[in-house]
Amino acid sequence: MHKIISLEETLKLDNVIYIDMRSPNEFEQGHIPGAVNIPLFSNEERAEVGTIYKKVGNDEAKMKGLAIVSTKLPNLVSQIRAMYKKGGTVVVYCWRGGMRSKSLVTILEIMGITAYQLLGGYKAYRRYVLDSLEKFILIPRIVVLCGSTGVGKTILLNKLEKRGMPIIDLEALANHRGSVFGQIGLGKPATAQNFDANLLKKLQSLNSEPYIAVECESKRIGNIYLPDVLYNAMQKGTKILVKANIETRIQRLIAEYTGIYNENYEGIIASIKAISKRLGVKNAQKLIEDFSQGKINEVVRTLLVEYYDPLYGYETCNHGNYDMVIDAENLDQTIDSLVSYLNQEFRR
Repeated sequence: MHKIISLEETLKLDNVIYIDMRSPNEFEQGHIPGAVNIPLFSNEERAEVGTIYKKVGNDEAKMKGLAIVSTKLPNLVSQIRAMYKKGGTVVVYCWRGGMRSKSLVTILEIMGITAYQLLGGYKAYRRYVLDSLEKFILIPRIVVLCGSTGVGKTILLNKLEKRGMPIIDLEALANHRGSVFGQIGLGKPATAQNFDANLLKKLQSLNSEPYIAVECESKRIGNIYLPDVLYNAMQKGTKILVKANIETRIQRLIAEYTGIYNENYEGIIASIKAISKRLGVKNAQKLIEDFSQGKINEVVRTLLVEYYDPLYGYETCNHGNYDMVIDAENLDQTIDSLVSYLNQEFRR
């Protein structure tokens, strides 16, 4: 009889080697953080077996699967054995704890490798993440860095982390900067499943801290949505307004995007067109012409003055609505002031 372990039991273990046997597409859509994808079937093979199951029958699909997997087993076992020898508990999972994971665990046991099948598979883990986020009791106060585009909020957040302060970089977890240009140069955005899983892990690890610093975000970042527990805490949290003049902001944005705009020409043009209604068709066309001619400074200035600043309203907001207003012309001085404020406010 092969060994089965519940998700609750695995979460209590210190060193778990999660083996995700699903196809690469399934793994990419969502997986347990830190899991290693060692698929039984490629994307195409999984589709082929599924088609046989639907059109011919279960037995024929199993035989086709066996034929595909039989040639791969030595390599699969070798990969898992190498990880097993380094120490840790091997936990194998598929979609819902079915035939794929059961078969591999049985084979691993025959080969002298102690392994467990995850009860309920990835489906059980996904349910755990959603339930945990819905019922999560957030203890730390959320400190929100607010400010106009280009003031350096993300830079400050990273500097706080380097100084050992508790932060969550939501844009990094989402792999999206949270604006119409937010995906340019970053590759694929995180899926909702992976974002939720990684966010839950961060919240759990920081829940004993007095505060957690984040950057101000809307409910939606790209195609993912912040869970209510965090978003509501951000709305009620300590708000710090970060200020910098427009010339400083322009230069910071140009430095951040250096190389990106040359390699992602079509993406930037498409993003400008996407906001043409707000900018006006003539202004959008002028932006495209300026960008095509390499007038990056003018493009960034126009985007800030005509689009981002009116959209977010930080340049004309009431400073009295914030717990702290901090100058960010010199980020080294800014981070010192910010750390001092946080240490005093939260008695670290």
